[in-house]
Amino acid sequence: MAGDFYLNFVAMNLVDVLALLLSIPMFNRLGRARTNSVTLLVGGAACLAVNLVPVPAHCLDTASEGCHSLVVRNALAFAGKFMMAITFSGVFIFASEAYPTSLRSRGMGLSSLSARVGGVSAPLVVLLSEVVPGLPMWVFGLVAVAAGLCSLALPETLNQSLADRVE
Repeated sequence: MAGDFYLNFVAMNLVDVLALLLSIPMFNRLGRARTNSVTLLVGGAACLAVNLVPVPAHCLDTASEGCHSLVVRNALAFAGKFMMAITFSGVFIFASEAYPTSLRSRGMGLSSLSARVGGVSAPLVVLLSEVVPGLPMWVFGLVAVAAGLCSLALPETLNQSLADRVE
């Protein structure tokens, strides 16, 4: 994002705070599985849509005025981040409820490991923009959409008793 680094930092963190405040009622009213799927799909679609908004050459200069396509791209990026923040805020609750008691600690360990691998690889994906501009948003968007589609097959855990063993 163009502009003041500190203002952008505050704006990105405000998006996280708003997402956390909204995630609690979403997970408690809509359910864990549905909220997880919807936020992954919508967030992934927003990330993919960022690259579909054309940016005229004169808008690449940070001093350019009237570049509405940059505003649209930033809004889509914020929407993607907002949805991913909602997903991340509830995914550990959802995962802990999905595993039966006999596998819960191992399953949560595997879930945590997977999240950390994603966190470590994210900065490397961002470096792909030096090879192909826009490629990181394609990667993040496609992974989120794929995860959202896969999560459609997961059972709902809201107001369900926790399983004791694999059946």
